[in-house]
Amino acid sequence: MKRFQIVLAAMLLSAVASATEGMWLPYMLMGREGDMQAKGLQLSAEDIYSVNNGSLKDAIVSFGGFCTGEIISDEGLVLTNHHCGYSAIQSHSSVENNYLRDGYWAMDRSQELPNDGLFVRFVKYIEDVTPHMLMGVTNDLTDEEKSAVLRANAESLISDHKSRNDYEYEIKEIFYGNQFIIIASVRYTDVRLVGAPPSSIGKYGADTDNWVWPRHTGDFSMFRIYADVNNNPADYSESNVPFKPFRSLAVSLAGTKPGDFTMVYGFPGRTEEYLPAIAVEQMVDVLNPNKIAIRDIILEETGKYMRADEAIKIQYASKYAGTANAWKKWIGQVEGIQRTHGTDSIRIAEIMIQYQLSKDANHWKQYGHVLPQLEKLYVQALDAFIQRDQFIEIGYRGIEAFRQLWSMHAWVDLAEEGDTAGIEENAAKLLGSLSSFYKDYNASVDSSVATSLITHWLMSSNAGAPLEAKLVSGENGMRADVSTWYTADMVLRPSQSKRVLDALENDPVSLAYEIYNSEIYGAMKSAFDHYITQVAPIANAYQAQIDELQKEFMAAQMLVGDAENLYPDANSTMRITYGQVEGYRPADAVSYKTHTYLDGVIAKYVPGDYEFDLPERVLELYNENNYGQYAAENGQLPVCFIASNHTSGGNSGSPALNGKGELIGLNFDRVWEGTMSDVYFDPSICRNIMVDIRYVLWVVDVYAGAGHLVEEMNIVR
Repeated sequence: MKRFQIVLAAMLLSAVASATEGMWLPYMLMGREGDMQAKGLQLSAEDIYSVNNGSLKDAIVSFGGFCTGEIISDEGLVLTNHHCGYSAIQSHSSVENNYLRDGYWAMDRSQELPNDGLFVRFVKYIEDVTPHMLMGVTNDLTDEEKSAVLRANAESLISDHKSRNDYEYEIKEIFYGNQFIIIASVRYTDVRLVGAPPSSIGKYGADTDNWVWPRHTGDFSMFRIYADVNNNPADYSESNVPFKPFRSLAVSLAGTKPGDFTMVYGFPGRTEEYLPAIAVEQMVDVLNPNKIAIRDIILEETGKYMRADEAIKIQYASKYAGTANAWKKWIGQVEGIQRTHGTDSIRIAEIMIQYQLSKDANHWKQYGHVLPQLEKLYVQALDAFIQRDQFIEIGYRGIEAFRQLWSMHAWVDLAEEGDTAGIEENAAKLLGSLSSFYKDYNASVDSSVATSLITHWLMSSNAGAPLEAKLVSGENGMRADVSTWYTADMVLRPSQSKRVLDALENDPVSLAYEIYNSEIYGAMKSAFDHYITQVAPIANAYQAQIDELQKEFMAAQMLVGDAENLYPDANSTMRITYGQVEGYRPADAVSYKTHTYLDGVIAKYVPGDYEFDLPERVLELYNENNYGQYAAENGQLPVCFIASNHTSGGNSGSPALNGKGELIGLNFDRVWEGTMSDVYFDPSICRNIMVDIRYVLWVVDVYAGAGHLVEEMNIVR
């Protein structure tokens, strides 16, 4: 919920309003142009986003649909985070050629590596289409009827906007369905790996430093977009050529200082800034702590195997990082909201909303009941939400074999129906997913994780009577042989991979019956069936009611609040956020400065440590004071800096731009104390973390000797 946009007394507004909060759709910038320019922007809103003319937006891409990237040369060179390119780097890695550990640099175009399934997407335009979308939507319609009208309106809109066959169109709701936008974009699917530093640079600090400031991580990787000879999107082909962009970013070596204007341009994933206080309270007191406890188990069990075996470390590197990332974020959210008394602030704003509504009889009649009903629903729904989270974290995300078997269940269940023809017909479709599963799967790891998670599950909630019957003997005891049957009965264990894959091709019917009759498949089905029939319907019903009331509550805020300062929640659409280079005070007697340097990298260095080891060449260059042209005015090599830009997941890889629109850094994280900014932005401690572009270029040029990539760029001083 938007805390401080209610029409309050001037004194209250001046005390709490924050100019750095907000994730603005590009077409909204016209109304913020003056404020941005007063803070140091030297461009116009049209320079940042234009439909009819070239603008900065033409250099920004959605990278894979989960991160952001930017074009930094006229040869289609893309810069993004190391962790955004991690899966692509991992896919090309092996024990013999460990690009995660050693890094990778293409010294010519022939060495640039294709990546199946990876894409970038350029936004061509965004348009508010609310009036068209809401035509025929009235309060007397049922939810199903409203959905049908919205679908029909969306199809009509897309049909009307299809001026080009190569454009993709999607309609997104904003402000909880009170408004709608249409987005036209173009997708390029030939995206090749060009360069990546070793993880000892790109992931320096790993889990200990994740979400933490001061930071010393060179979190970047480079890719290149390829197109056909006419510069149009094309699937991978050796005949494709480097993409010629409509705009590439100038790269500045001027650096930054405290107080400088900064702007982040990207695709933030999801925020919930308008939640009621009761929802945030449940998140802090119950839901996050429960999920944290589950991921504690996964990280502990997986980490033991990764530390003992290099091959397992490679297999599980991306999985472990993904699990740890959300785990640490949730911890930070809890502590940040508690420290800033965020829930109390939200409740104060809710009182003011209700007060403003009560001043008009019609407004109160329309919206006065919404907040009390929301609070009541959240209380009633809490148990269902707890069970939903437990299943998702344990049964779906936590136990790998369950997730893989579930992905096959429609095929396996044909055995129960005796549909041998269907089994044979659909077997080939499983080969790709099953082969990928085996590549990064270890049954011993999964068995240890599953045994601990199932114990936790059965002790903490009702996992479902059928599953309990399979796993529990006596009243309180877990079957002593769970880990044994889990591994031995695991039809898909890696030692059987050749046999299983051969059977998919040559005898799929026998394989389907074998899996169907296995004990682990029965356990998986019991868990999923219980969730689908007993948990999800209740949780979804509550969520649907909450969503409808949340839409009304949002409408109330738009009615009585400061409309110019309301911004829609992030939903993976293009956004701009702005602020300034600024330190913060996370605790009493603690004050953080804005920049880190290579000196700090060396100070953290621990030889042989999996988080803080360094390549020998970094140490040599440091001892030689060899920083090339990338040293700051103080003679040190800058590594990272922070600013007060409002960012979220999906902003990873977003360009950090100065007032001239030049690239000064690469967004990759937020400070741990401010991770609650997805639900509650506090300007005193919410900071985004960026790798300094000078460190990026130093690694590419001086460390890796790939100066030909820097030569492609438009470097400005």
